[in-house]
Amino acid sequence: MKARFAGVKPWGAPGDYSDLELPEGGFLDLHNDFGLLGVTLVGHPKVALRLEFGNSRRGRFALEFHDVGELVMQQTVVSSDGWYGEPEADPDGIDSITYYEYGAELPPVFEVQSSSLRLKFRAWEVILRPFAG
Repeated sequence: MKARFAGVKPWGAPGDYSDLELPEGGFLDLHNDFGLLGVTLVGHPKVALRLEFGNSRRGRFALEFHDVGELVMQQTVVSSDGWYGEPEADPDGIDSITYYEYGAELPPVFEVQSSSLRLKFRAWEVILRPFAG
């Protein structure tokens, strides 16, 4: 089955995405323009995975995945590996989000890849949530 999308144009499956097309036009480039600031898993009232992105000039937003299941998270490096002095002001973005569907009854699968993190999970809904300010 297909995922439901809100705040972002729906994706076709299968596909790899690093740009989020906005319904009103334009896009958000998750690879070049926005760094991945955080990953949060919420368990109540339903399981949601939140990826928080930011850019010092363009602001912050969250890409949320709702009704998440079968989550696998792999951190490929320790965050301080290779740091000499202060961390970069703007963290790396993600390489891509792969979206694919299996059968009529199962939730779609998402794979998020970055230079230091890999997430794989199923989810029924994707919501773009801008932050005020």
